[in-house]
Amino acid sequence: MRLACRVGALFAVGSAVLHGFSLGGGHSVAMAVLTLAMVAACLYCAADLWTRGTERAWVLVAVMNLAMIGVHLPMSAHHHGAVSAAAPTSVAMTAATLLAVVEVVLATVVLGVRSRRYEPGLPDVT
Repeated sequence: MRLACRVGALFAVGSAVLHGFSLGGGHSVAMAVLTLAMVAACLYCAADLWTRGTERAWVLVAVMNLAMIGVHLPMSAHHHGAVSAAAPTSVAMTAATLLAVVEVVLATVVLGVRSRRYEPGLPDVT
């Protein structure tokens, strides 16, 4: 399980880096502040996963990445001008979305395995 925590931490750092790449896009101040908050959240989860790997950290990873997917997928389908011309999706956004999917799957697997561990003293219901 320690390996999963370390891999999850590295993925979270990767998410922070990808968010950092989007800072140079000439966005509004509010968007830049929100992006910096996301960088900080990714780094917070990375540190928590690396040092403790708690269930709380894995839940945060899953929820934040699901939220990121929910926000970014509609953005990639956003149309400019003509109805048939979809806006080009940046490589960084595509990578961030794919990484988010991988992080959600990893968090789900880790939480699933941990929730099924046998705890001494509890009755076995299987």
